[in-house]
Amino acid sequence: MKNFLFRLMCVVFLLIGLLAFTQWISSTSTAYACTPPPGGLPKYNLSEHVEMAPIVLEGNVIAVDQTTFPITAMIEVISYFKGGGGPNTLTVSNFGDSSMCLSMVYEGNNIILFASGDPSSGQLTAFYASQFDAVTPSTPESVQRVMDAVGQPPVLPDIAPSLTPEPEEFASGGEVNNNPMVSFGPLELCLGLLFAPLLLGSVLAVGRASKK
Repeated sequence: MKNFLFRLMCVVFLLIGLLAFTQWISSTSTAYACTPPPGGLPKYNLSEHVEMAPIVLEGNVIAVDQTTFPITAMIEVISYFKGGGGPNTLTVSNFGDSSMCLSMVYEGNNIILFASGDPSSGQLTAFYASQFDAVTPSTPESVQRVMDAVGQPPVLPDIAPSLTPEPEEFASGGEVNNNPMVSFGPLELCLGLLFAPLLLGSVLAVGRASKK
């Protein structure tokens, strides 16, 4: 009877440990769905968005690194409308799928980008006035509207080499600071350290009990 109860307890502990471990793993990789705020998304026209964004520029997307999250893109700058001048290529982060409430860019896109940061560093962050609106397609009409909103001529990018990696290095990971999609924080590590011995002990206990 005691042997049966011991085996039963071992199996219960093993199942509890496996369930907790599975939930821990799934929680670290679950993508949070994009939920509109109460009352719906605020809508801003192009002029309002230009006024809100610290940096506005026109550029071509020459590389996209989808191994990071948020997704990072390399932008070849055509002109700076707002925020001063800067290098002719920039690394811009904070892009992603619409399920994450972000804007997605693809290689070859010609865009007007709203961003924040310091252009002289070669790295910017996509700026969102609402959701999904860090970029808008670049057309002669949209460029003219941006120039009218800024009230001054655009600034051409610097000719000097930028601080961003080459597209080949960028696409392969190169020197870009990759932030993996799944990261393990202190809580996850503590849970792992807590349940790993429990799982191992339960397996060993079941094995020993089965040999008796």
